[in-house]
Amino acid sequence: MSLYHTAQNLEASALGQTIRESTWLFPAIESAHLLALALLGGSVLILSLSILGVGLKISPALIFKSARRYMDAAVIVLLATGLLLGISEPVKLYGRQAFLVKMISLVVALLVTYAAFNPLIKRGASGLAMRSVTVMTMAAWLMVAMAGRWIGFS
Repeated sequence: MSLYHTAQNLEASALGQTIRESTWLFPAIESAHLLALALLGGSVLILSLSILGVGLKISPALIFKSARRYMDAAVIVLLATGLLLGISEPVKLYGRQAFLVKMISLVVALLVTYAAFNPLIKRGASGLAMRSVTVMTMAAWLMVAMAGRWIGFS
């Protein structure tokens, strides 16, 4: 079975049809998706600005200790709601460059955040490496958000 046929089957599924045909379900899921993105973006931004010496003059490790649970919860909600949104319109997303860019950006953002950014903060790293990873993290999540918005226009 091809990827396109899988997309057609997902779209025809009871869950896909229910989300797509509901008056309120798709907008509610999309709203939760966007709120989670805002929570994640705000957490990453406040932490990143602190690392870059702008904004809060509190230790990045202390901010991370407070913000981590929000970041992790936001990522979980983003993935869950994104999956539900994708199930409702997989044929529309199939072959769209914006969707492909978003998925690649999402993988990069998750890898940079959880394999480099978070561990460096936990260790109390500083200097050029930390600032570079911080800028990469902000850029990756911004790209995820921009590509997501681009899907609506493509």
